[in-house]
Amino acid sequence: MSSQDHSQLEVVSELTAQRDLASLAQALVRGITHFVAGATVNVFALRGELGKLSAEVLGSTDPQLLHTHLTSLDSRSMLRACIERADMVMLHNGRGRQLAHPVLEQGEVVGLVVCETEAGEVPHGLIGQMVRIYTNLHSILNRQQRDGLTGLFNRAALDNWLSNTLARESGKERRAGGMASLGCLAILDIDYFKRINDSLGHLYGDEVLLLLADLMRESFRFNDLLFRYGGEEFVMVLPDTDLASAMQVLDRFRARIASYGFPQINQVTVSIGVACIEPGQLPVTLIDRADKALYFGKNNGRNQVNAYEILFADFSLPEAVNQSANIELF
Repeated sequence: MSSQDHSQLEVVSELTAQRDLASLAQALVRGITHFVAGATVNVFALRGELGKLSAEVLGSTDPQLLHTHLTSLDSRSMLRACIERADMVMLHNGRGRQLAHPVLEQGEVVGLVVCETEAGEVPHGLIGQMVRIYTNLHSILNRQQRDGLTGLFNRAALDNWLSNTLARESGKERRAGGMASLGCLAILDIDYFKRINDSLGHLYGDEVLLLLADLMRESFRFNDLLFRYGGEEFVMVLPDTDLASAMQVLDRFRARIASYGFPQINQVTVSIGVACIEPGQLPVTLIDRADKALYFGKNNGRNQVNAYEILFADFSLPEAVNQSANIELF
């Protein structure tokens, strides 16, 4: 076996060892740069549709770009051509070459792998083979992280996102103000969902879940993350959103659900609890805070949005009262 064959097997071995989309993308970046020294590589996950495309950077040779978002993707002619053709595109310029490969899932372009290099020759055949292996693994992992009914991300995907994000951001200083919120996490629960299943049957209950998931996709931004947490509970992650803005967005969505005409059902309402995502926070703490805000609403009339931080400041939660009682003034 030649040294190149051995190197290729090592790249394949590393790719198949990954268990989430972000680490898979970084493994592909390492594999390409192993064979194309000095190359700049970015792996994108597409959001939206032609005319309003954006992309999240899943993998990159530049650590600062990881998990950032590109907007106005449609204005980048090379990337747009790759998406429209669903095929590899190569450009030559005075600085070197640019190579763009589409990541396909069921015939649809869901991502891009872009390689830029100043080298004279680019092993585009080898890169294409690595991208095909990446695409197959991406499809498998993506299905594993999706809820079978609604198509939203599932609880395992949420657990993975929380552990990776909170660990990555732990100890980092964000913005000039220092340690700031990373955004907000909200838990949504359909009010009286059991009554729908008991009175109309599980088929109607499933239809409510499907329609709610569709409304979520329509109502939130391209970079917001939507999960089915289990049963009639859903989670929305709103990155880089302050609590006041999150409350406005979530209450607007709550009102939209309450006014929507669900078939055979007079009205469906939801209760939502939200909490700020803090660097270094434990995932269980974040979920617990949003859950407490949710159940405060469930116990006080339903069809409302509540924030943990606001309830805590108002002494509306037991732990806030207990903490206040334990403060020694002198």
